[in-house]
Amino acid sequence: MAEHWVISHEDAGTRLDVFLSKTIDPLTRSQAKKSIEAGIYSVNGTHAAAHYLLKSGDVIAYDGEKEILREEAEEDSRTLRVAADDLRIIDETDAYIVLDKQAGVLMHPDHHHPHDHPSGTLIDAVIEHAPEIVKVGDDPVRPGIMSRLDKDVSGLVVIAKTQGAYEALKKQFAEHSVTKEYLALVHGAVEQDDADLKFRVARSSSKARMAALPEGSAEGQAAWTHVRVIERYAGATLVKLQILSGRTHQIRVHCFAFNHPVIGDILYKPRRAQRNIKAPRLMLQSIRLAFNDPETGERKQYALEPDPAFDAVISSLRNKKP
Repeated sequence: MAEHWVISHEDAGTRLDVFLSKTIDPLTRSQAKKSIEAGIYSVNGTHAAAHYLLKSGDVIAYDGEKEILREEAEEDSRTLRVAADDLRIIDETDAYIVLDKQAGVLMHPDHHHPHDHPSGTLIDAVIEHAPEIVKVGDDPVRPGIMSRLDKDVSGLVVIAKTQGAYEALKKQFAEHSVTKEYLALVHGAVEQDDADLKFRVARSSSKARMAALPEGSAEGQAAWTHVRVIERYAGATLVKLQILSGRTHQIRVHCFAFNHPVIGDILYKPRRAQRNIKAPRLMLQSIRLAFNDPETGERKQYALEPDPAFDAVISSLRNKKP
């Protein structure tokens, strides 16, 4: 994204929010207005109203730091806190715990939610439930965590309770012998019944999110997502996804680059999404997890029914099925 724009004679007389929504993809006019109000865009070094009529020679400046701070504040306001009593334990042995993480719950503390105050992250609740986990793993911030989900993604995760289990599970993840399957509702009609997405993933240089790189790029990290269509609707598709790598926001950024972003995703969303598709949450859920028991070697498989939000959105979509 450009850091500034100089208004030409042709654009003189245009409202500031209209100019930004026409110039920046995928910024909508309402998003532009909110960004202007937050001071992310200024005119000639000062705050301007969204309805300000631009003049020839005006300079619009973009403040990326303010945008990051606003996005982080919005994320924090939507965070759900949990305690040990709130944990949805699917299975527990002496070696590991399998949990159904709720949407809106952070996996572990970060710079907004440190360990030294009641942050209410998933791992804080797990430590309250099983204090011995605090010494497990390679990173004291995320002890025992083997599989990580974004805050707004729900579903199955596994946490090791001993260092031996941690090392055994870590090896399985590295060898890609762990099965991770997700359910998602995405925008648009996915034409292929099966598709392999192999866009390399890197942190965006202009926004607080990840970016999929063009084919043939040597930068970023290799990532692989397999997509299988379950059902198509008017303006949306229900898909199952398997990931053969574990990159930050992998499914969300891959679907966005595939031109079928996940419905309800406020970070990776199309500019002209179907406005009549309403979703109460990010429509992405980890529904299946399989690995070998680190103590017995037995293949363990866990599955969840779709979150009720899927049924609600799908019911409305079926009425408009093509």
